[in-house]
Amino acid sequence: MGASNQEEIYAEQWNLSAKYFYEKNRYHWMANKLEGYDTVLEIGCGTGYSTLALVELGHTVIAIDKNPDCIKKAKELVEKNGKSDRVIFIEGDITDEKFRQTLNENCEFDIVVCWNVGTAWTEGMLEKYLPYLLEYGLNILQIQNNQESSYAELIIWITCNIAAKNNVPVQIIERCAEVIDSENGSYYEILGKEFGYSKISYDNLKCDSISSEG
Repeated sequence: MGASNQEEIYAEQWNLSAKYFYEKNRYHWMANKLEGYDTVLEIGCGTGYSTLALVELGHTVIAIDKNPDCIKKAKELVEKNGKSDRVIFIEGDITDEKFRQTLNENCEFDIVVCWNVGTAWTEGMLEKYLPYLLEYGLNILQIQNNQESSYAELIIWITCNIAAKNNVPVQIIERCAEVIDSENGSYYEILGKEFGYSKISYDNLKCDSISSEG
C-alpha cells in the first residue's frame, strides 16, 4: 500500500478519535491550560478538532501537519465552524530543517503545543527518518524495536527545540497508561534541562479513547 493511501486511511481513522476527544471536551481541557498565550504553534494538527478547540477558546493558531489528507479535513472542519480567519494551515514535515527555518523566520507565536503525536507509519519511513532519530540520540536497536514511538519522541524533541529557540513555553500532551508527575517524569526533566526550561508543570486527566492505540 502506497504512502498516500496510508495517509488517507490514517486521516479517516484519526478523525474518529479526534472527534471523540473533542466531543468529550478533552481538547478543551488541554486548551484551557494556555490562557494568556494568544498565538499557538500547533505541531501535528491532525484533522483539526484540536485546532477548533483552540480557536473556540480565543487563540489564533498556526497549524502544522505533514499529512495532506489531515490538512484537508482540518481546513474543512474549521471553515464549517466559521473559524477560518483564526487559523493558518501549513502542510510540511517538521523534521525538515529548512521547513523549520522558514517557520522561525516567518511566523511569530507565543507558545508551541504538540498533542497526541501520531503518524501514518509506512515501511519507507524508517529509512527516511533514521538519520534524524540517530541525531536525536537513539540507537539502531531502540529504533528497530519501537519505530513509531521513536518517531513520536523525535517530534516531541523537535517541538521543544522550536519553542526554546523562540524563547516561548511548550505544552506536550501524551496518552499514557499511568499518571506522570515529578516522581516519574524523568524524560520531561531531561528535556527541560536540555532546552533550558526553568519550570516544568505536570497535569493529568483520566479519560477513555476509541483508538486501538489509545
